[in-house]
Amino acid sequence: MLTLRGEHDLSTNPSLRDELERAFDRGSTVIVDLSEVEFIDSTVLRGLVYGHDVAVNHEQHTIAVVAPKDGVARGLLDMTGLSKLLVVFESQGEALAALS
Repeated sequence: MLTLRGEHDLSTNPSLRDELERAFDRGSTVIVDLSEVEFIDSTVLRGLVYGHDVAVNHEQHTIAVVAPKDGVARGLLDMTGLSKLLVVFESQGEALAALS
């Protein structure tokens, strides 16, 4: 589980992509929880697309996103169409139940 809180943009280190690489190295299922973000930019979105691409190209990997419908992240995922590409859940509990 990778949980992002607060604001995340180009200046946020380490990058989501780096964290996803480490998480995929440790296990096959990664859940990115965006329920507590206040702001994310395209670097976070690119990280999520990277995670999706890894999961599509390697059967042993799965990625899901937690982004409640009323949250900042979900609005951006919906606006960009990424909520149709990614597996998105309303809560950590839903994600864990579905992926276990």
